[in-house]
Amino acid sequence: MLARLFAPQIDALIERLRRVLALGVEVAVDRVTLAQLEWQDEKRRLARLFVSLLAAVWLAGLTVSFLGALVIIACWDTPWRVAAAAGVVLVLGVGAAWAVFQVRRLLEQGDQAFALLRRELAADLETLRRLHEGQGPAVASPAPMPPSDDARPWTPESPPSS
Repeated sequence: MLARLFAPQIDALIERLRRVLALGVEVAVDRVTLAQLEWQDEKRRLARLFVSLLAAVWLAGLTVSFLGALVIIACWDTPWRVAAAAGVVLVLGVGAAWAVFQVRRLLEQGDQAFALLRRELAADLETLRRLHEGQGPAVASPAPMPPSDDARPWTPESPPSS
């Protein structure tokens, strides 16, 4: 008798658990996909960092070598040798400075690695925390959209042009 009485509630509970499990799997797959995309971005950044670092080291080595040659040439008699060596040193020095600038810029971008994934996981943890505390799911505000090429802002009265 009790089994018949509670059967619809048990069936509803099982269906609810199935939906929650399906949603959990969907969210997990979404987070794994996001992690893969951000890892690809991070790998590209690290590859550019490596190439820039190699260029900086190579050009700095050449700059030092030519600076030494410049000192030697400066001791010789003709002034044209000094001007030519100084020009080469200047060009290589500018190249080395550019490479060092690129390395610093890429290193500073490392703080942004996996930022979207970290933000999504933090929102997921907050939602789980609220559910655990019995407050129900929080209504999250949508993530800010990147700026578009369209100069006018979107409003409900004037939908964006396609």
